Amino acid sequence: MKKNIFFSILLAAFALPASAQFDLTRDNRHEISIGYGHLAVSGADFDLDYPYYRQVDNIGTFYGAYTCMLDSIVGLGLTYCYDPRIINYYDKPYPYTQELNICTLDESSHSIMAHAKFNCFKYKFLMIFAKFDAGVCFWDYRLQEHHPDSYEILLPKEHACFAWQTALGAEVGIGSWALFAQIGVGMEGNACVGINYKFKNK
Repeated sequence: MKKNIFFSILLAAFALPASAQFDLTRDNRHEISIGYGHLAVSGADFDLDYPYYRQVDNIGTFYGAYTCMLDSIVGLGLTYCYDPRIINYYDKPYPYTQELNICTLDESSHSIMAHAKFNCFKYKFLMIFAKFDAGVCFWDYRLQEHHPDSYEILLPKEHACFAWQTALGAEVGIGSWALFAQIGVGMEGNACVGINYKFKNK
């Protein structure tokens, strides 16, 4: 099911730029975006290699992006994503108790990606866009052991992985400011919302 959703998003994202309206006028050349995403793939890649029970406190992904529009359709830029989470490992399943808490893993990922953005359709205050990212993700682990004499805990060996994102989204705004929402798969999350600012051309 997840594969079907992913390939559907990918197909639509490739198809929309091909049918884009080429009479769009480029109002702004440079733009910055900040956003919040839910269920990023960086939150499920790595885990301690132990048969312990875990409870994850994941608040979501925060990211910022800069895009330089080459023309009214195509833009290139950079995206940075920060995905923090705290994972508590227990010796026995729910109900969890402090006595059964083996360790706490403070884990975060930092993704740096180049991206291409395609403005596919514009009508008054609405812009439909597609976005593709590719880069590298770095991992940081901070382990707090609660029973070091009873359990041997080893941190994951992975500290970097390939970072990516594919998404379809919509911007709604007036002037330089716009709110946006997007759906996709990758480091920014399956569902994202944020704000966009376009610098006025001089």
